[in-house]
Amino acid sequence: MSGLVDVVPCEGGWCVRVHDTGEVLRFTGGGEAERRARRLAAESERPVEVRIHDRGGRLVGRWITDGAAA
Repeated sequence: MSGLVDVVPCEGGWCVRVHDTGEVLRFTGGGEAERRARRLAAESERPVEVRIHDRGGRLVGRWITDGAAA
């Protein structure tokens, strides 16, 4: 797997963690965070796995993109 993005609960809302860069994006709503994670993955030239976690930290969804160049 080339890339990994997690949507996780964080203080004050939800975070999108981009593992390749260490970047953390913060959002007030989980839906907004998930949409941003999907967009980041779709725009990547490499395959990306997106993992969605609930407020308890449990994995509740995941998908893998092929990368924009594929």
